[in-house]
Amino acid sequence: MIVPVSWLEPYRDLRWQGALEILILTAVFYYGYKLLRRTQGAKVLSGFLLVFVVALVASRFLELRVLSFLLQAFVSVLVLAFLILFQPEIRRALAEIGRAGGFSIHAERQSFVIEEVIKAIEALRERKYGALIVFEQSDLAQGVMDSGVPVHGTVSEELLATVFFNQTPLHDGAVILRGDRLVAAGCILPVSQQGMSRVLGLRHRAALGLSEESDAVILVLSEESGQITLCRRGTMERPLEIDALRQKLTEILVAGGEGVSWVGGLARGFLRPSAGPRAFIRRLVRAAICLGLAVIAWGGLGLIVAGMRAGMR
Repeated sequence: MIVPVSWLEPYRDLRWQGALEILILTAVFYYGYKLLRRTQGAKVLSGFLLVFVVALVASRFLELRVLSFLLQAFVSVLVLAFLILFQPEIRRALAEIGRAGGFSIHAERQSFVIEEVIKAIEALRERKYGALIVFEQSDLAQGVMDSGVPVHGTVSEELLATVFFNQTPLHDGAVILRGDRLVAAGCILPVSQQGMSRVLGLRHRAALGLSEESDAVILVLSEESGQITLCRRGTMERPLEIDALRQKLTEILVAGGEGVSWVGGLARGFLRPSAGPRAFIRRLVRAAICLGLAVIAWGGLGLIVAGMRAGMR
């Protein structure tokens, strides 16, 4: 057999408690990935897992007793090592929870972002500058982020006005807003193939294209006409006045976005219908991968724990 019989031992008497543990591990892996992606922690975690899996396989297949003993001893300090390696990411996650009012995500931050964006739009329209602003929701392709320049600054009227000043090298691309952070500027968006009016430019076509492929909310300010357009779910709303824009953004990003229960937010992050079929399929693939990793991790940890118990007798 390719897989040693002893490796299958933890799965033979699998009870409902074991199945529940596997589901919990799957959720931890899935939302851990969402937390760590696009961060330096993701690279560290990938290297950490690679070393651990290679060492575990080598110790079992080659019967390396010393390495197996070291892995068993390492399990006891695994939690401490995780806290040290991923301290910035854990602090960020705890800060997000701390901003929640009870079990509801705090909406004040998003309301502040909306007001800063609207002030920037008014200032840019007075100067006859254009803008392309993306409000990231739950699932934005990594390629869109990589096409721009990382910024990671706090959203403000001054920062947005500076980026879209027509003499800056980043003014032709889109800015990506994640929460109250402007994470990237000068980003290139996928272009829609829908037919549209000739008076609409490339910014509008790019905004509509991204809204077709993700659940992002995209705001366009026309450089020529000063009209405001909002794209979402593959549809375009235009022209919008400032008050109507404020109301729309509040409905989408506050009332229908972050102002949800903590548990409901986790569920909607996976099942969000507005992300489109492609995004839903990507989440299904990620969930399947996380489930596979959880099954392997549960069995591997079960073998290690069984070995530690045997050594203590």
